Amino acid sequence: PEQRRQWAQLAAEHREREQALRAQLAQLAAKLRGRVLSADEWAQSQAQLSAAKAAAEAALETRAKAAQGASELAARHSRWCELEARRVDQAAQLERLGKLQAVLKANAFVEYLAEEQLMQVSRAASERLSELTRRRYAIEVDSGGGFVIRDDANGGVKRPVSTLSGGETFLTSLALALALSAQIQLKGEYPLEFFFLDEGFGTLDQELLDMVIGALEKLHMDSLAVGVISHVPELRARLARKLIVLPAEPSGRGSRIVVEEL
Repeated sequence: PEQRRQWAQLAAEHREREQALRAQLAQLAAKLRGRVLSADEWAQSQAQLSAAKAAAEAALETRAKAAQGASELAARHSRWCELEARRVDQAAQLERLGKLQAVLKANAFVEYLAEEQLMQVSRAASERLSELTRRRYAIEVDSGGGFVIRDDANGGVKRPVSTLSGGETFLTSLALALALSAQIQLKGEYPLEFFFLDEGFGTLDQELLDMVIGALEKLHMDSLAVGVISHVPELRARLARKLIVLPAEPSGRGSRIVVEEL
């Protein structure tokens, strides 16, 4: 009985394999559709299959090498981007240092500061001159660092200061002096509280003289006292407080100072 069971099991396994093979044969027959494959064709197909497998393995190996190369290239590119960013930053810094070196060479930096200071003084002087001349004249700085007059009453035409009359030249000088004193007032360690004007009023007509005196009277509101040295009677009559210097007398009496107030 034991041997019969073994034989029965073997027979069942044989039938299962036979059914599987029949199913495979049926599938092959369906694929072949009546076509016949000779031994030579079969050998050729096997050779093609082997070649295809070898090509597939070579392609996989090539793909692996390419993936590794791409990874290395990505790492190098990342490093290049980092170095390129540093290069651009250092190039910009080098350019700034080059400009700074050019500025600090010789007296270039001093000239730069002087030019900036000159522009501030000219703007302040232009405002003063515009007030003194009732918006007729303004001061500008040309490309050579010299002063030019802008004639706003004549369409803003620019002309040299040498074309001004004596009174206009005095007003321009006064505006520049007041602007410069204002800059000293702002930049100095100690406040500048007094400002002297020595002569120059004799070249002014009555209208310009009135304008100058009015401008000087306004300066007192800027915490700045103005002293005027002049022999012009019209100007002396307008000043509220005067120091009169009396010369020495032949009798031996020395010079005297008398204070007069209106």
